Amino acid sequence: MEKITTASKSQLRLRYIACVYPIAYMLVWPLVYGILPAYSNYYVFGGIYFTLATSMMAWAMWLHRDIKWSVPAYALVGVALFDCVDYWMLHNIFAFIFFLSSTYLMRTDKRFDWLGDVSVTWYVLLVIPDGVFWFEAIQAVLISWFHLSYVRRLWRVRSGKE
Repeated sequence: MEKITTASKSQLRLRYIACVYPIAYMLVWPLVYGILPAYSNYYVFGGIYFTLATSMMAWAMWLHRDIKWSVPAYALVGVALFDCVDYWMLHNIFAFIFFLSSTYLMRTDKRFDWLGDVSVTWYVLLVIPDGVFWFEAIQAVLISWFHLSYVRRLWRVRSGKE
């Protein structure tokens, strides 16, 4: 039986870019402004640009067309809309929802659940002083890696190698 995927080459390329974008996002802010206690603190320097960049990460999650990932995507929109200065409580609630739901979805996945296991192990950083920055950086890479794994798999299915 021949396996098919409905994703076109251009859709897969766009999804690939959407997976790589969060990694670039996680690198650029600290390179420009230095390492801060948490990524949300870059709002002080970036303002609307930080909000826009974070919203683009949420949009990238929607590109994967999996309804399960709508909860983390909506939570990330909440993180972007409610800055950590004026709305710190809402911002942090949405951030927790984003990270917890992303870890849960990776952990309960059939193919790449090991990334969820790795994600859980890094939650210890939240109790270490100045660990939030590193927790967010590592989680963003793991979430991107998870989605990249699916894009690569779809690419192989599309080309008939799987």
